[in-house]
Amino acid sequence: MQKISFLIVASFFLMACPSEKIDPNIYEKDYGEGIYALTSNGVNYFDPRQSELKENILSNVNGISLSDASSLKTINDDIYIVSKNTLYRVDAESFSLEMEINGFVDARKCEYAKFDRIYVSDAGESEIKVVDINKQDIIAHIKTGESVNPTEIALSSERAFVSNSGGEESSDYDSTIVAIDLRDGLAPVNNFAGNILVDKNPVSLIFNGAMVVLCKGVYDEIDPTNNIESSICLVGTGSLNAVSSTTLNGLYNADNLILNYSETKYYITSSSGVYYLSASSLNKALVTDKKIPTVLEINRESFANTDTTFLIVDFLYMNDENRKDYIYKYNVYLNQFVDSFQVDSDVIELEVY
Repeated sequence: MQKISFLIVASFFLMACPSEKIDPNIYEKDYGEGIYALTSNGVNYFDPRQSELKENILSNVNGISLSDASSLKTINDDIYIVSKNTLYRVDAESFSLEMEINGFVDARKCEYAKFDRIYVSDAGESEIKVVDINKQDIIAHIKTGESVNPTEIALSSERAFVSNSGGEESSDYDSTIVAIDLRDGLAPVNNFAGNILVDKNPVSLIFNGAMVVLCKGVYDEIDPTNNIESSICLVGTGSLNAVSSTTLNGLYNADNLILNYSETKYYITSSSGVYYLSASSLNKALVTDKKIPTVLEINRESFANTDTTFLIVDFLYMNDENRKDYIYKYNVYLNQFVDSFQVDSDVIELEVY
């Protein structure tokens, strides 16, 4: 109805005014707040307020076929989609394409690096590629080592930190993160600041006073005698020193480190389920072992706890290693799964906008 009304108003306007060129690309604002699921087929949008799922929206809006996708990231009012060779930017509300940059060999993740720059980790060339948003081009390259796999990127106030996450085989591990200076006074720079030695296979980073680094350890499904437990390392963002290392006893293959909205708990996935860690003590507790997720995201939503009252609580969204094309919704307040829905293919990443 809104679209029909708009066309009627527009027709009266054209009859009353001199003709002028009109942009043919008019996009509906059908998306915005919600959960975005990157899959092997494209991008799906889930509106938790309406429990409505819209599939393959990048293709439906822009006619783009997405292949070799690796991640997506909300930055300001846009969503960035990383594929193996291309970085896309779309408007979060209309999902209309705003930018498309090629020149990557095996791009993994992206992060806003201030001064209108996007850092993209390119494991194919063991470097961070710096994208200028205004020029819409790659303007700099920062090596993170020789034959390493840079993946996750997280920022403190002055620096970016990049995890060299190791390879696919259990024997091909790494133990370093890299610091990059973002500015010199008020001037933007992209200067390598140093390597920091942490535990084996750092896979996820969060800045929370210090840089919190989740290390996967070693996980060998064929020969468990090779396994090394996962751990949390705290790194000083100014000193670039590893302040502490805490072994997560009995946990293996940890990944997907996220912080809850009250900043009191970290949630992680592992080979035995989902756990939370106290943000102060790093003591762990099981959330659920009914799912073994490969992805995890958190969102704050309301639910009816009685017939007349509502509570705002954290919900976890996850898939399961046996059903990667399903997204399960877990109410942290009730400690139970409350909903699930199927998407078009295996989920690669979840992102909240």
